[in-house]
Amino acid sequence: MSSNLTSELTVKMKKLFITLSLFTGINAFSQCLTDYYHQQAIKNNPQIATDAANFYNNLQPTSETKRATVYVIPVVFHVIHFNGSENISKATIEEQIRLLNLDFSLTNPNKSAIRSQFKNLAADCQIEFRLAKVDPSGNCTDGINRVYSSLTFNARDNVKAIAGARWDNKKYLNIWTVNSINSQGGQGTTLGYAYLPSAVNQGLSSMDGIVCRADCVGTLGGDPFSSVGRTLTHEIGHYLGLLHTFEGDCTGSGDYCGDTPPVTGTFANASCPSNGNSCTNDVPDLVDQWENYMDYSGGTCQAMFTPNQKTIMNNGFTTYTFRANLVSAANLKATGVELSNVAPKAFFSSTKKVACVGEAITFYDNSCKGLVSSRQWQFAGSNTLSSNKDTPTITYSKPGKYNVTLIANNSIGSNTLSVDNYIEILPSAANTKPELKEGFESPTFATTSNWKIISSGTPKYTVSGAQAYSGSSCLVAPITITEVATQKYQLVSPSIDMRPLKGLSPKISMMVGYVKKTSASSEKLRIFLSRGCSSEWTLLTLKSSSAMTYNSAVFTSNFVPADQSQWKLITNSLVGCENDSNVQFMIEVEAGTTGAGNPVYIDDINISMYNTSVSAIDKSIDLNVFPNPTNDHLTIQYQNTSGNTEVWLENIEGKKVAQISESNTQTGAISIDWTKDPNLANGIYFLRIKADNGYISKKVIFMN
Repeated sequence: MSSNLTSELTVKMKKLFITLSLFTGINAFSQCLTDYYHQQAIKNNPQIATDAANFYNNLQPTSETKRATVYVIPVVFHVIHFNGSENISKATIEEQIRLLNLDFSLTNPNKSAIRSQFKNLAADCQIEFRLAKVDPSGNCTDGINRVYSSLTFNARDNVKAIAGARWDNKKYLNIWTVNSINSQGGQGTTLGYAYLPSAVNQGLSSMDGIVCRADCVGTLGGDPFSSVGRTLTHEIGHYLGLLHTFEGDCTGSGDYCGDTPPVTGTFANASCPSNGNSCTNDVPDLVDQWENYMDYSGGTCQAMFTPNQKTIMNNGFTTYTFRANLVSAANLKATGVELSNVAPKAFFSSTKKVACVGEAITFYDNSCKGLVSSRQWQFAGSNTLSSNKDTPTITYSKPGKYNVTLIANNSIGSNTLSVDNYIEILPSAANTKPELKEGFESPTFATTSNWKIISSGTPKYTVSGAQAYSGSSCLVAPITITEVATQKYQLVSPSIDMRPLKGLSPKISMMVGYVKKTSASSEKLRIFLSRGCSSEWTLLTLKSSSAMTYNSAVFTSNFVPADQSQWKLITNSLVGCENDSNVQFMIEVEAGTTGAGNPVYIDDINISMYNTSVSAIDKSIDLNVFPNPTNDHLTIQYQNTSGNTEVWLENIEGKKVAQISESNTQTGAISIDWTKDPNLANGIYFLRIKADNGYISKKVIFMN
């Protein structure tokens, strides 16, 4: 390439455009939507095109000598997740930061594969990325903001409007990671997108930042230079003002870089052809530079930015005040990426807060503001009671809740952070065995039950004395006319050992009282499963407002169930977790459109081999078992209204251990006196009664 191309920019203004028509329907193709969003922004505000033209036409050349300092950018990852795999780990994010710093400093190992005609054009951009250490409120952070929201699916700009999920763009590079991205009509898979600085400068500051698929962060299969690791390199290029190398097709330097040969077609270099030359009208005629991060080539091929691209990015820091402030010395101090000469403020995080006995937990010292010269950890109840390491890995041998303390020191002073019950350790095999039933009859359920109400925000689930399905109380998600849309109400079960139900078709079921307020009502009910003390939840079932309502033809406001006919059975198979010794379930209600929703009532949750609807025979059978606990003798009394009943005893593994009564056709009041076989061990058992209209069960205890 001639020397003038390495020192000058082609500044001919080209209309920015999108080539979505080039997508051929091959879903394996992956796209970036920056062009699309930029064109949409221009349609709404033509001044953006003028701003872009002024910027690219007035670029100031960058000195070929390196600056004395690099541009440092504070970064925050807003991890928008639904308790699934998109809730990526801190280690994954830190690995992505490492890869970005390699790519933008030309220290990436695969730069050695750059072809000879482009080796002298690979530029050290002198840009560095650091996770923020201080949040907008002045508190310590690890630069990772986890936000629970179903908007992670098919995401768009709407994730940027989630409360607390956007920090000041003049101080932080906001990166939103999501499960999937709406392709906006384009074909193929959208990996990410950003807004160009010209759009941000013309009123779109709330859109500034990058939306990226969570599975495109970090590494894939140990290969840090696959398309996964390079997605954010590409999108940050857009964030800093770079266009695709194929902008303008073969007609000229549509990306305003004279040192990137023209490229025709969005995916001309998808397979990185060794002698690919999609445009032959450039002078000199050069092969396509698929090594460039701004092409749609494979991530294993991408290895470079050029000097002209470095010039564009550098000019952004001096042209736009919001970018200038981002990398200013004052902002680096304010966001904690540069330390002040003060005592540190202690802060820590961990890979998990709930774990099984013996499971390793890694702790991170995220202290901020001042340099930490030494530290002291205290892990009450752990196998390592203290440590001075930066990231100690700790295990616990006994179930319980444990305090964690960090003392951070330097020559100026020290600071201590101690969090009570920070870690919860669960047994490898849960103590709770099915059948597990919850009818919310205790007035202190919310504080004394092993079930946990963990709803995000307020209001939360409450125990209601409204018309319950059975008994006198039920649980309610109090959705009202003032309820915030998508407000989540979450109830988590105790850990359960499901193995006693192996082969017995286990299920989780509950009665739900709900009716739509209007045809627009959009409440949802979800049931999640978490295995092995994990904090990752798997969706078992989703019930829409139409699936929950007891009558789709009825609409009313401020609904309260009047009787059992206004309740509906919700049930889901648990056959897939019959072998699990430690599982939890989460029952989540999500509010729909503000002002269009109704409360959702839940009662008689049952995790067993039976549906909770068997509780419908409780009143008709009127079961009474005494004494309970007992030494060996039971009196069983019930009303037989169905004409055919059977009574037996099961152990906690669900195996029948005694037949008490078989095919009893006598109706009316039934009384059975029964004595336990001496060979049957003392302990907990379940008395089962089968009637024509269902099952009923009663826990009984035999003891000396």
